[in-house]
Amino acid sequence: MIGIESLIWMIPAALAVVLLALLSLERLLLLTLFLTPLSIQISYLYEATAFDLSVPTEPVLAMMLLITIFKLVVTREFNPRLLRHPVTVVVALWLLWTVLTSLTSTMPGVSFKTLAYRLWYIAGFYLIAAQLFSSDAFSRKYITAYSAGLSVVVVFFLIRVGSVGLLNQQFAHSACYPFYRDHTSFGASMAFLLPPLIVMLFRKATGPGLRMVFSALILLFIAGFIFSYSRAAWVSLIAAVAAALILWLRLPPRILSSVAVVLMIATVLSAGWIWERMDSTTEDSSADLAQHLRSSSNISTDQSNLERINRWKSALKMFAEKPVAGWGPGTYQFNYGPFQEAADRTIISTDFGDAGNAHSEYLGALSESGLPGALLFMLITLFAVVTGIRVWYSEKRTADAFFALALLTGVLTYVIHAMMNSFLDSDKIAALWWGFIAMLVALDLKRKRKLTPGEEQS
Repeated sequence: MIGIESLIWMIPAALAVVLLALLSLERLLLLTLFLTPLSIQISYLYEATAFDLSVPTEPVLAMMLLITIFKLVVTREFNPRLLRHPVTVVVALWLLWTVLTSLTSTMPGVSFKTLAYRLWYIAGFYLIAAQLFSSDAFSRKYITAYSAGLSVVVVFFLIRVGSVGLLNQQFAHSACYPFYRDHTSFGASMAFLLPPLIVMLFRKATGPGLRMVFSALILLFIAGFIFSYSRAAWVSLIAAVAAALILWLRLPPRILSSVAVVLMIATVLSAGWIWERMDSTTEDSSADLAQHLRSSSNISTDQSNLERINRWKSALKMFAEKPVAGWGPGTYQFNYGPFQEAADRTIISTDFGDAGNAHSEYLGALSESGLPGALLFMLITLFAVVTGIRVWYSEKRTADAFFALALLTGVLTYVIHAMMNSFLDSDKIAALWWGFIAMLVALDLKRKRKLTPGEEQS
């Protein structure tokens, strides 16, 4: 349990946070972003704690949630256009469905905790951030603040890995702990940040001093990204950059839509062939980077991939049993055990709810919140991507346009990564996911302000 002495030491810090919130909400959010990569779980500090939070960030975000409610209900300071934006509307519906499915949950306590962190993540990293993004400079400050904190973790990681050998893949998987749970979320955060950092580096308005800072961050993150050995992060960044290059060509929207539909149909029709090829792949994860990347398609002997399939099958069985409201937000890891088939279990399987979630944001939502919850989450994703594409297409090749394309690329890395992992219950990834979406929404609102009233309504 947390002792009285610890609570006493927290009082000055809490008062300082409240004072900073009163003086400058912008500075408080930037400080929170810097501390987000450096935050650790209470359970790491106190094993016997009855609850778990990421400190110091989540208590601060909880306070930001109260500030957000006050600004929404009492002072009504939020931009009405932001509140009416399609992304915001779907996010609100998703939160409402989270409330309803928490009430019907098989474990209400777990579900309402999940609701709480979703609320404060969205309040701080989406609503407050989007309001502040009306200032163009704040978007770059947001990314820089998080990157500065992450750079400390990357240095810590590289020093730890370097002490036992950079090619020691097994040690690299946990070398970012206790700041990141494992190498996959660590790699995902750098995949998010690399595209906008590169665009910020080459922005004409960037001074020599900042160019040196951004160059150092990019090189540091590339090193951390490679030696994280996160195959999902590598695949997601490669696929997102490929999509960004297609968007960079600015094909007519009809052609772009047709290509997307054809690719989706081709993927569905060739699913059997792809599965057969994956089943015949025997490359295991390795310190050899090329072999390690090829092993991402090995579903015959790679235990990590086999366990993912086990979790996905369990999620689909859970959905089949409760297709409308699901088992309750956040409850997958406590309920999936009985749904595992003996033939699907691996050496890392467990029945005790202590080894992670569904390893897919989409299937996790399907099992925990039913079909409506999964569809709403996918709508958030779709609307965010469409918003980014709309900003890119509507602008000339300006700094805003390239920044929007970089943000969209960052979002796409997690859209793809989310097929293989689920990290939105962590402040580390939530800060980037909701923050990047908020930036795209802010750029879309800025684009609309440039239009005449008649055009804006069209």
